[in-house]
Amino acid sequence: MLPDDVRRVLLGLLPLWILVIRLVAFPGSMDPVTANPPAMAGLPLGVVLVGVALAVMAIGVVALRRASSNRSALLAFVGLTLPSAAVVVVAPALLLIVQNMAA
Repeated sequence: MLPDDVRRVLLGLLPLWILVIRLVAFPGSMDPVTANPPAMAGLPLGVVLVGVALAVMAIGVVALRRASSNRSALLAFVGLTLPSAAVVVVAPALLLIVQNMAA
């Protein structure tokens, strides 16, 4: 059985696991993320969205690792990890919607 802090870190890396599984299982599903028409600061908007989601995931991993109780770990998971996982899952569809609205 794994120690609590290892389990928390593995759970905190959920957005990364989703991204890797999605890239391996469905290679073309992340193509809208690198499309350039919706851009922000010269980068494709999808790259910015996924980058921010992974940064929030990293903050969540640190918070989960430093959590002193299960309640604070749950708060870090719900407040940081789940939203970043949702962004990783929804970003390609959201970007396709933005591209179709602009056309």
